[in-house]
Amino acid sequence: MTKKYSIFLSRYLMQIFLAAAVLALIPRVCWAVFGEDLEKPKPEFSRQGDKITAKLIPRGKSTSVLIDFEVSGGKLTKVSGLDFETAARPEVDVKNFKSALFMVEVGEVSPPGAEVKVKISSKFFSSSTKYYVFNEHIEKPWMISEAENISLPDFLQELIVKVKDGGPYDSDGAADGKIVFTGGPRDSFWGYVMGTLFIRFFGVFIVLGVLMIGMIVSGKIFQTMEKKKVKPVEKPKPPAAAKEKPKSPAPDKKEVSPEMATAVAVALHLHLSSLRSSATMPLSVPRLDSWTQHGRQQMMEERFLIFNK
Repeated sequence: MTKKYSIFLSRYLMQIFLAAAVLALIPRVCWAVFGEDLEKPKPEFSRQGDKITAKLIPRGKSTSVLIDFEVSGGKLTKVSGLDFETAARPEVDVKNFKSALFMVEVGEVSPPGAEVKVKISSKFFSSSTKYYVFNEHIEKPWMISEAENISLPDFLQELIVKVKDGGPYDSDGAADGKIVFTGGPRDSFWGYVMGTLFIRFFGVFIVLGVLMIGMIVSGKIFQTMEKKKVKPVEKPKPPAAAKEKPKSPAPDKKEVSPEMATAVAVALHLHLSSLRSSATMPLSVPRLDSWTQHGRQQMMEERFLIFNK
């Protein structure tokens, strides 16, 4: 893998990561602003004792959530889903609702005309979640219920709505010991969008940081592989026979004492002086220099010593 190819691969991966980051910043629920219908499949209901649980995929999420329904003061008969088209009115915006509407049927209300408590709980709710009630038989079909929002352990939020048999929340309109209660949880659309954008904003930076670390590590790996492929050519070593013989150490030079050097210098001076004087004298005149005279004098003294014995 050449260096140019690794640079091209890094840039290509970076472009893919940036495109994924931009798409992640736009929640799917935002497409509803442009008129796209994001209705999910209808909820599935299951019953366990006096509690009915709805399983559905709400708007803006890709995973399912659970919503539990319970009733005190009566018997929970049935819970079913209601399409938004049957309750569409100008005063409400479908995009503000977390999920589809629910029709709760309660029986055995005693005495007829009494009040029951409908409990709706889910981890998907927040402390600001409201419960809207729909009754098509009154002048203003949409109402904001005075639901009590209670925070429970394990991030569970419970909404408690008081419904009176034959009251405005009862869709059948009669105090007959039966209640038909229609409505759905609601949150501000733009509040949900801004919260989602805020969470995904930091999430994208975390993801990009992890990807950047991965790219740096992969770049180091590519560089190591490139260095292993291109190795410097080693020069062949000379054979053992061709090796140079070690040079013998130079002989030690003897040092000359100052007295010896002075004597040699004086002797040379006398000898050279005699040569210069002999060169200037005629041939008939004997060449007697100081060196010769000193030698003769020394010889005569030695002879005198022999004769004087």
